[in-house]
Amino acid sequence: MKLLEIVRELQGEILNIGKPVKTVQQAVRETYANPAQIIKSLVLLSEKGALLVIVDGESKVNLEKLSKIFGKVRFASPKEVKKLTGYEVGAVPPVGIPFRTIVDPKVLKNEYVIGGGGRIDRLIRISPEKIVEYQRALIMDVSL
Repeated sequence: MKLLEIVRELQGEILNIGKPVKTVQQAVRETYANPAQIIKSLVLLSEKGALLVIVDGESKVNLEKLSKIFGKVRFASPKEVKKLTGYEVGAVPPVGIPFRTIVDPKVLKNEYVIGGGGRIDRLIRISPEKIVEYQRALIMDVSL
C-alpha cells in the first residue's frame, strides 16, 4: 500500500510544506506545533535486524536501552536509510515501514504527532495510537 493511502486509512493528514523540512526546529516553525508533538522516525540496525524507532522531538535515542533487547545497535547511515526504506533521512514516515517498530511512551502523550511525510517537503499529522496500531509497535522507553 502506498504511503498516502495508509495515511488516509489511518485518518491522518498530509501537510505539503513546499520547502525542505529536515529538522525538528524547521517542523515546529512550519506547523506551529511544539517540539514534543514532532516525532523523529529513526532507522537503526541491530543484531536482530532493522528497527524503526520513534521518539518525540525533544528526545534522543538511548542505544544502551535498545541494545539490552536487540543486541548491538547503531544508527543506519543516510545511504543505508535510503536503501532500506526508499526514503531520505528526515522524510522517513512513521507508518508503512516494514521493520520492527519501537515507539517511546512520550510520543503517546500527544493527541496527534507530526512526522516525516515521505518527502523532504512534506509532513504527516497523525494520531500516535494509529502509528502503534498500524506498525504493531512495541511501546518502550528508549529515550535518554
